[in-house]
Amino acid sequence: MTDPIDDVRRLIESRLAEIDAESHRLERAVASMGEGRRPRRRAGSFTGQPSNPKRRSPLKRKSAKRATRGQRRVELLTAIKATPGARPADLAKMIGIPSTQVHALIAKARAEKPIVKRGKGYALKGKP
Repeated sequence: MTDPIDDVRRLIESRLAEIDAESHRLERAVASMGEGRRPRRRAGSFTGQPSNPKRRSPLKRKSAKRATRGQRRVELLTAIKATPGARPADLAKMIGIPSTQVHALIAKARAEKPIVKRGKGYALKGKP
């Protein structure tokens, strides 16, 4: 009697071999179309060797450029100065960042005391 795990392993290995062979046929077909270059293989494709889990996928999206240190704080204070009493959602739209990030910036600024709560919005300390 054969072990069911061995049977499944054999099935998976044979399917992976079929997929690998098909991949090679498709690469040759693309190369013969005159482009003269082979397509990049996808990360994690079966090569007969275990994949490296620490390696990043080349298909990962690049993130947007990050703001420099203190840039968002300056933008927040400038927006509050321009529109005293503005609510966090309004400030977020003015700056162009998520309102959750504005709330975090406001919490830090209130702890350092350059802004104060005015009604449902915020204003610079000492400004009407």
